[in-house]
Amino acid sequence: MNAVTRLERADLEAVLDRYDVGEPVDYRPTAHGIENSNYFVRTSTEGTSREWVLTILEQAPNAGAVFAPLLDLCFAAGLPVAPVRRSAAGNLQESLRGKPLLLTPRLPGSHPERPTTAQVQAVGTAIAKLHLATRNPGFATPAHPRDEDWLRRTAEAVCGQLTASTARLLENSLGRVADLLRGEDLAGLPAGIIHGDLFRDNVLFNGDQLTGLLDFHHASRSWLIYDLAVAANDWCSDSEGRLDEGQANALLAAYHEHRPLTQAEVERFPDFMAYAALAFWLSRLSAAAKAQAGEAVRVKAPDEFRRIITDRMDREFRLNIRP
Repeated sequence: MNAVTRLERADLEAVLDRYDVGEPVDYRPTAHGIENSNYFVRTSTEGTSREWVLTILEQAPNAGAVFAPLLDLCFAAGLPVAPVRRSAAGNLQESLRGKPLLLTPRLPGSHPERPTTAQVQAVGTAIAKLHLATRNPGFATPAHPRDEDWLRRTAEAVCGQLTASTARLLENSLGRVADLLRGEDLAGLPAGIIHGDLFRDNVLFNGDQLTGLLDFHHASRSWLIYDLAVAANDWCSDSEGRLDEGQANALLAAYHEHRPLTQAEVERFPDFMAYAALAFWLSRLSAAAKAQAGEAVRVKAPDEFRRIITDRMDREFRLNIRP
């Protein structure tokens, strides 16, 4: 979560000179995203305007070299993603001040603030189609980085700045997730390519129609059910972090229609919600600690996920799905 790169008009003109996309008309920073610098750009060619997203990578994506091929694969499968635009020289990536940048078409729609049940169902369907489309990608995908070792190292780095009660919550949730990750049954859970970050600010809608899946920088290989846990924690929680069980069941039921869940996935889903909540809580705590130490990082409120993990640790949740 590094500092934003300020894009000047001269920078934009120099960048667009490398692409066959017309002349720049205007540009502005996007309101979402904390890990990279993103700008909406409008260009014009012979009176026809087009809109783009220019992303300056402040840190290397976990997906690494497979980022663009993964988007191409999803686009070919009919998923609403924006493939990376190649430059006039045929490059997937250009650079600005030594930082890699990507240019992609801007997709229509907006980010839902209060998701409807229909929108939640559409997200479940999209996740299933993503998992099905990437079953045999033809390229190796990096493993999900937030394993037990990462969780423990990050917890050790931040625990000294927590109150006693919050530190106990962290210790207890880490114990539950460690038990999950050491479980012998996990070896049999379906695994594959996951998005890993399908929050509301990474999905676009026009009404109840899903029009865009964004930000595949966290794509990795992991248990497929983790993707649903990440989504449920964001799409199906109220402002106090409490899970809307009806919405969560709607999310998974829509997914189940396209890629049936196994009995083990259904049974382990509450634990995976705790795992996903812990991973994002620790990520935000780490960023907050770095900001307090004077590093130029952008931070989202850790307390949002403290409330979510508190709910997941206390809640007895059962899915209505019968595999």
